[in-house]
Amino acid sequence: MKKFYIYISYIAGALLLLLSLSGCRMDNLQQALSFGERHAGTVDNLFQASQGFTPQEEHYLGRAVAAQILSRYPALNDKKANDYLNQIGQALALCSPQPHTYGGYHFQLLNSNEVNAFAAPDGLIFVTKGMLRLLANESQLAAVLAHEIAHVQNKDAVNAINNARLTSAFSSAGVNAARQYTPAQVAQLAGAFSDSINEIVDTLVTKGYARSQEYAADNAARKILARAGYDPQALNQVLKTMASAVPQGSAGFGSTHPSASARLDELPAGATPQDEPAVRQNRFRAALGKYL
Repeated sequence: MKKFYIYISYIAGALLLLLSLSGCRMDNLQQALSFGERHAGTVDNLFQASQGFTPQEEHYLGRAVAAQILSRYPALNDKKANDYLNQIGQALALCSPQPHTYGGYHFQLLNSNEVNAFAAPDGLIFVTKGMLRLLANESQLAAVLAHEIAHVQNKDAVNAINNARLTSAFSSAGVNAARQYTPAQVAQLAGAFSDSINEIVDTLVTKGYARSQEYAADNAARKILARAGYDPQALNQVLKTMASAVPQGSAGFGSTHPSASARLDELPAGATPQDEPAVRQNRFRAALGKYL
């Protein structure tokens, strides 16, 4: 119950934040909220997971992947910073093509100096302390989160699973056509998917996505930023900083992503970046100043 109230507080904060932004029109916001309310019927039909996963299975898979990430990177236990991260993230998610997942979007800071961010299936998104240090303002933080939200909506993590391995997992779990699970069957499902879980974590932490997936996530992120009232050029600015600050091949971003300069080449140059509004810069500094 406590987690439910925490999640509701994030949504409330995101709504207040959206009201202070200009890009995500109220009719779009209303559509997003009404979409979430129809979760029981519509979401399962519209957002079937890749490669035969149901939304429920993708949720369990995401939780298992997130548990492995947290075993490698400790969580940063700073309530103020994480609340702020979730308010920005929820506002962006509401302005994305997929404003809702089975278990909802959740955002967590990691206590690691490695420059990186991860998106597990079903909307569990992580950002390292090292990534925060490269960011100059809230719009740039929003750009990082929008990129990870795009990976979720494109189902890139699930698509990392080998088809043969997936078929084997379903067979060993003995799932039926209805694909309904009792709590007691979840452990069996997780065991059957253990190789698939490891495959996703390996992609996120070691191998990285294909260039085409990163480029697609960048372009989707710019659209999310624009709808939420942020300057899409903020993503370009983040990549410019990374191009000079993160050596290619270094741990984290440098080894799991195409070079920042290559990603920049795939994005529109755009206009001069907009000045950051004082209200955004103040709340960014208030929440994350100690890590910048």
